[in-house]
Amino acid sequence: MIPPFEDGTWYLPQGLHTATLEEIDERFVAAAPFIDRRRVVFDAFQLWHGIVSGIVPGARFWVDGGFITHKPWAAPSDVDVTVMLRPDELNNLPDDEQQHLDQMFTKPGPPRQQPMSGLVDAFLCLRGDVDRTLYWREHWSTVLGENRTKLNGTQKGFVEVRS
Repeated sequence: MIPPFEDGTWYLPQGLHTATLEEIDERFVAAAPFIDRRRVVFDAFQLWHGIVSGIVPGARFWVDGGFITHKPWAAPSDVDVTVMLRPDELNNLPDDEQQHLDQMFTKPGPPRQQPMSGLVDAFLCLRGDVDRTLYWREHWSTVLGENRTKLNGTQKGFVEVRS
């Protein structure tokens, strides 16, 4: 369940909050500013999520970025997501499915390439890799202000969708 924003904030309370795609649609598309842009981004994310879930049904998706806020000054350009997989889920995939899955993640470049024509910014993290899991938890908890500077002493929540 996605908790309400705390008084005066435009981001979720700190922590990992489980949600369905329907809840994300209701909260961060239908009830959010810049609904038209959010609909485009969310539709791309839903399609991307369906493809990745079809390849690795046990995946968990940590969803964040400006999309998982109600920041009033700018529409989100994309949705940020880290796919959490167990090593065996990845290692047991046939080569062709591993290649299909690889195409669903952001490549640093140059030039940087994001899936879904740049509407999804996706990364992979193996569950059980403590250092990388902590990195992503900290990264998605960071609050950036209007000029994209880190708001020190402030942390926000993010959302987990299970396939």
